[in-house]
Amino acid sequence: MKRLLKSPMVNAVCISIFSAFYACIFIISSGYEGFISTLYYGDGVPFWSWWGRFLAAGHQMYIAWALIAVTILIVILLTAHRRPHDEYFTSMLTSCLVVASILTLVAIAVFYVMILSNPVGIVEKFTLFITIHWATVVLANLTYVFLCRRR
Repeated sequence: MKRLLKSPMVNAVCISIFSAFYACIFIISSGYEGFISTLYYGDGVPFWSWWGRFLAAGHQMYIAWALIAVTILIVILLTAHRRPHDEYFTSMLTSCLVVASILTLVAIAVFYVMILSNPVGIVEKFTLFITIHWATVVLANLTYVFLCRRR
């Protein structure tokens, strides 16, 4: 596993595949009538009403494009660094991935509590969870890349 983490290209390929998957889902669901019909943006909590209208308007496409742009920046910076990372950078990448994993586990717990307390608007809640998860992983990777470039 450490051998894989030492390669900047492995990191670039993994983040690209992950981002492409979520980007496809977000872009395809943007404006898709089947997706819009599953949304519930009632008069409950103002945030959920706003988030439901945001998704119904197809604006998740903008989230996808923003995170694609960050992913492209990550890939460019990773491919510019052609030699394998040393133990220090491998340890730093592991730390960034651990932080992203912990934040994802916290988001899963919060998501679960939200669904148990009120299952209405599950599509909006799940879409927010995926957005937070994807952004956390991409931003943790970007942090790692910037830290590696400083040294």
